[in-house]
Amino acid sequence: MTGSDHTRQRRLLQPAFNPVFIKSLAPTFAKCSSRLVKEWNRRLDTEGKNGAWSVNAYHWVELLTMESIGASAFGVQFGALEGDEHELMKAYGGLMSDTFSRPDTIGIILQNLILHIPPWIISYAENLPLAAVRNLKAAKTTSRRFAQELIEEKRKQIKADPGMKDKDLLTILVKSGEKNEKGTIEPMSDEMIYNQLTTFFIAGFETAANTVSFALCELAQAPAIQERLYKEVASVLGTAADHDLAEGFDANVLDDMPYLTAVINEALRMHPAVNYGLFKATSDNIIPLSKPLKVADGTEVTSIPVLAGQRVVLSFDGFNRSEIVWGPDANAFRPERWLVNDMSKVPSEDQCGGPYANVTNFGGGPKACIGWRYALIEMQIFVAMIVRQFELSISIPDYEMWREGAFINTIPMQKDHIELGPQAPLRIKRRLAKS
Repeated sequence: MTGSDHTRQRRLLQPAFNPVFIKSLAPTFAKCSSRLVKEWNRRLDTEGKNGAWSVNAYHWVELLTMESIGASAFGVQFGALEGDEHELMKAYGGLMSDTFSRPDTIGIILQNLILHIPPWIISYAENLPLAAVRNLKAAKTTSRRFAQELIEEKRKQIKADPGMKDKDLLTILVKSGEKNEKGTIEPMSDEMIYNQLTTFFIAGFETAANTVSFALCELAQAPAIQERLYKEVASVLGTAADHDLAEGFDANVLDDMPYLTAVINEALRMHPAVNYGLFKATSDNIIPLSKPLKVADGTEVTSIPVLAGQRVVLSFDGFNRSEIVWGPDANAFRPERWLVNDMSKVPSEDQCGGPYANVTNFGGGPKACIGWRYALIEMQIFVAMIVRQFELSISIPDYEMWREGAFINTIPMQKDHIELGPQAPLRIKRRLAKS
C-alpha cells in the first residue's frame, strides 16, 4: 500500500499505538505473564525432578504471545496457556517455521517469484496444490471468520455503550469504521479492519515469540547477566514471594529498570525476528555508502546506482551486527553496551534510520513498524516476570543456538537438530517459594 491510502490508514491507526494507550496495556501483558508463571509453577510441581523442570520454552512463549495479542488486540482470552486449543493457535502456531523453514526447490522458486509478479496473480497461487499454500490459505480462512465474528460483536458492544473506553485495538478499529468518528478521514471498511487485524497478528505473534525465546536462551547461557537482571527486577518489582503482579502493573516502573531495557535491546540487536527488508526503487537513483566498498576488481565504490523497479534487499542482521557500528564485539551478547552508549550520539552515517535504538528490527521511514512501542513493552514485561520467578539454564548439555531463516523471519533452533523445530530448551527452578 502506498501514497494517500497508506497515510489515511496510518492516521486511523495512530490512536491504537500512541504511547499513552500502549502503556495502558501493561497490566494486560503482566496478567498474561502471571498466568504463564502460574502454569510453569504447576508443571514444576507435577513434572519437575529435584526442584527443576526441563521444557521447550518456545512453545510456551508462543502461547503467551497468543494470549497477549488476544487480550490487548481483540479483548478476548483464548485459554491457550491453560491447555485450550483455540483455532487461531492451531492455524498460526509455527506457521512461519513449518511453511518457510528449509524450503524445497519448488518452495525456493515460489518465494522468489512472489517478489516479481503482480499481486493479482499471487491471489491465484492460493489454488496451488502445495502444503505451504494450503497452510497459509487455512490460516487466512480461520482468521477471517474469527475476525468477522469479533467485529460484529464489538460493534454491538459499542452501540450499547457509545462511550466505551478504548481498551483494545479492535475497539479503536471498529470505532474508526463508524462514520464521522475521525472527522474528515474516510472511515475504515470491515475489509480494512480485517486486514489490519490480520497484519497485526502476523507481525506481532511469531516475531515477539522469537525475540523473547532468543532472549531467554541468551540469559540461560549467561548466569552473571541473568543474576544482574534478576537483582534489578527484584529491587523494583519485588520478589515473587512478595506479591503477585497479575493486577495493576504500572508501565512507568519499566523506566526504573535500565538493565532490563539493555537486555531486550541486545536481544533485538543480536536476533532480529525479521532478518532483512525488501524495498523497490520507484525511480532511478543513487544509494550513497557510508563507507567505501571494495568490489571484485579491487576498485572502491562510494555509491550504488539503482534503476526504477529494481528490488533492494537490506540485511537487518548485517547492520545489527556490524563491527563498524557496534565495535569488535558486535557478535557477543553484551547488554552493558547499552548502559554506556548514547544512541543519539552515533554518527549519522552509522545510523539505520529506524524509530528505536538504532536497530533495524522495526524498519524506518514513513512505513516503520507502527507497533514498535507495543512490542518493546510487551517483551520487557514478559522477560521481567519470568526472570523474577525462575532461574534459567539450558537443559541440553551440548546445546548450540541456531538461527534458522524462514523466509524473512529468524527462528531459534538447535544446531544440527533442525528437525526438532523451534527450540528454547530451558531448565527452570524457582528462585523463591511460590507466592
